[in-house]
Amino acid sequence: MFKQFFNLITKQDLLTQALNDSYEMSSIAMEMFNLVTEMIFNDISAKVSDDEVEEVKKKDYLLNHFERSIRKKVFEHVTVNEKPDQELYTSFTLITIVQNLERLGDYSKNLNEIAEIKYTLKSESYNKLVENYANILKKMYKDTFNSFKKGDVEIATSVIDEHFDFKSEIDDKLTELATKEPDDHINYVIYALMLRYFKRISAHLMNVATATTNPIDKIGYYVGEENEILDDE
Repeated sequence: MFKQFFNLITKQDLLTQALNDSYEMSSIAMEMFNLVTEMIFNDISAKVSDDEVEEVKKKDYLLNHFERSIRKKVFEHVTVNEKPDQELYTSFTLITIVQNLERLGDYSKNLNEIAEIKYTLKSESYNKLVENYANILKKMYKDTFNSFKKGDVEIATSVIDEHFDFKSEIDDKLTELATKEPDDHINYVIYALMLRYFKRISAHLMNVATATTNPIDKIGYYVGEENEILDDE
């Protein structure tokens, strides 16, 4: 599939434009996550400004715009071209990828809402934990989009493996939070929300990575050595 993507570079058609837009979209998704996590963790006691909150919302608007634009360009490309110029496999795979990029923006937008009430993050140990998870996700963002742009199967496979380790640890922490005794000074619900958002972000990054490693019918699934198929849950 990615050989087909790279072959588009010399062309100037709608599908090439859509592919280039998807690269821009992936950069915005990563910038959005970096921005919102910096808002939360740089100074956890400081109030987030309205301008900072609005900047994240603007990036989410851009992601939504790109998704609609890419979808339109891909379908117009398919409509006006006949086989083999339709490149249906590449077209449908690209649509799947940008849907996941848009969802990444949605979860960063959810984190933006937490940034506005970050004064409720009063557990020092959990603050360190969620910040560490955010840093893991930042690396996953970089690796995922590198694998996407370069068609690097090895990097993509490492992202997929990391997701399953990550989500397993998150699940354990969610169980830990759910069984904690109530505390009048610490709001454990907000930590559970963050962990859930982090888990879903990791899942959508995994979905993008599988577009490099898997055939289109198995995008979003882990395919093991015995052809065993697992989903991200």
